[in-house]
Amino acid sequence: MQKGFTLPAWRLSGRQILALVVALIAIYIVYGVLVPSVIPISSTRTVTLALNQTQFIKIYNGSTAALELRSASVSGASFYITSVPALYNPVVAFTLAPVTSLNVSTGGSTDSDMNIRLISSSNSSATVEITPLFVALHIRPSSSVVLLNPSSLSSIGSGGLSTISTISTTSTASTTTIVQNATQSLYQKALTLMNKTGPGMVLNGYSALYKRDVACTPSTYNSTYIQYNGKPPPAPVSYENVSAHTPTDLTVNESLLTANKNVLLTYSIVSPDANITGPAVLAIINTTSANFLSSITYTGLYTGFNYTTLNSSYSFQSKITNDCGAYISP
Repeated sequence: MQKGFTLPAWRLSGRQILALVVALIAIYIVYGVLVPSVIPISSTRTVTLALNQTQFIKIYNGSTAALELRSASVSGASFYITSVPALYNPVVAFTLAPVTSLNVSTGGSTDSDMNIRLISSSNSSATVEITPLFVALHIRPSSSVVLLNPSSLSSIGSGGLSTISTISTTSTASTTTIVQNATQSLYQKALTLMNKTGPGMVLNGYSALYKRDVACTPSTYNSTYIQYNGKPPPAPVSYENVSAHTPTDLTVNESLLTANKNVLLTYSIVSPDANITGPAVLAIINTTSANFLSSITYTGLYTGFNYTTLNSSYSFQSKITNDCGAYISP
């Protein structure tokens, strides 16, 4: 206890303490917004935080959020993030292991507005890479992200957090076969248009590569690695380690967006590693526009990629004619 600090004789109730804590946090965050230290996040950006530091960030959609490093070690880091003012917005809590990422909604909604990847961490700091995500893509927050109300801040770390609720959609009895056929035709048109683009062709190539390379064996992997690197693979990149993460398939799903004739194509990685399995590329196709590829976002395993880097990687791996091309990094 600090010297010179004396508790008053009266005691506050539990609700009064919570109200006081929330008020102090809100004042602190509002004060922070007024200080010229807000980092704009309009494209992928690296941010380093000291332990217990709060960094204010300006998201591409114009809102401001507060990101706080709650705990850190060489094995990972835990964060809080919330849209300001914190008094009226839920607090989002999540933990990252090194070189892993999560999709996060800073406002606690079911649509993520950023992907956060942990680059490195120590006992006193952590460096993250933040990539903005378009809310219109409706990318769901990662399942390990938890959400709590501002008035429930005392439950943090006590097992009192509730997970983000999921939203399910069902078709109504009024949905007709004609509408279903029209939607399927729209989906097929969107896929056809996407396959005419560079990213679409590379993703189709990767889908075939992943499916073929499930036949890779340890002996083939070792001989291939020696052929392309001139020496046997070291322990971190042994077949046993690599095979636990290498994708086995790349699937695509279609969904209609609110904008008329817009289709969201979600390319998802299938892998033995649950941290890698999930959305990797999201593309919006406007089936009525000459510039049909409205936007494309690389996330999950492909976070930080673009068409050039993805194509370069595929060009290298596809030249390996045996069943281990996907296992050997360029």
